[in-house]
Amino acid sequence: MLESVLAIPFWIEFAGTITGALAGAIAGVRAQYDIFGTTVLACVTGLGGGIIRDILLQDYGIYAFQHPILLLACAVAGGLVFYFHKLADAFDWVMDFLDNLSVGLWAVVSVGKSLSAGLGVIPSIILGTITAVGGGISRDILMAQRPVAFQAGTLYGTASLFGSTAFALMKQNDVLGDYAAITCVVLVMAIRYASEFFGWRTKPAQDYSDKVIVPVKKVAHVAARPVKKVVRNAVDRRIVSSPEPQLPHHEKAAHRIKLRAEAQARMAQSINAGASSSLNKPSQITGGYAPHREPGSTSKPNPPASKE
Repeated sequence: MLESVLAIPFWIEFAGTITGALAGAIAGVRAQYDIFGTTVLACVTGLGGGIIRDILLQDYGIYAFQHPILLLACAVAGGLVFYFHKLADAFDWVMDFLDNLSVGLWAVVSVGKSLSAGLGVIPSIILGTITAVGGGISRDILMAQRPVAFQAGTLYGTASLFGSTAFALMKQNDVLGDYAAITCVVLVMAIRYASEFFGWRTKPAQDYSDKVIVPVKKVAHVAARPVKKVVRNAVDRRIVSSPEPQLPHHEKAAHRIKLRAEAQARMAQSINAGASSSLNKPSQITGGYAPHREPGSTSKPNPPASKE
């Protein structure tokens, strides 16, 4: 069962494990960890992505635990880097190469195993991406650092996503045959190096709410024009239907403006229910009582008594 599911050669898994272990050990040495901490980081970085994949896949057990040579290789890589880390610093470009190589290798391994286990293209792409960056994320979490794969910067997780997608589509459609894995690894490394050379960077979250709200307000303003027109026509009809007193010609325009304002005020009061219930309440200006005046009455209320 195990060998029928594993369609990826063992040497690819071994290469991905070693390159990840070297990258994790270098991070431990630069953080001034002891040999135990450096070795643990090497094992976690080299095997963490594969363990996460196997837990999610739930098909044939934890591959790293079934092949103890992978654990031994990670421990040896951690010890070598701990005692010969100056060589690693001198060949920093080699370490970057191995780091980029491990991302591509893990993407190939995980996508191949997922497809061989009967998963579809999309789940295989997701597992390939998680595996490719899972070791680095586990390392950063143990070191109490923000995961590099989640930060804005060079294309890291995006490169693994593109590589996993390309390999899954090639395997599903039988394109390039055995060369599909090599093509995927080369694609991931090309994206990584191109991101560093051309300055391709991902950006943090940006808020575009204002760019959405302003057009919505404009659309709402345009949509409200017919409603305003209907209200204006209704007000004008009320003005026309109301009897117009005999006024001089130069006062008719001002009278119509006054009638329009009064009609608009009456319409606003009809919308707000209960607005007319405050007519006969005590006056808040003088502290006395504002008597109700009949329409047409010209009598003025008595002023309040003066205090002596």
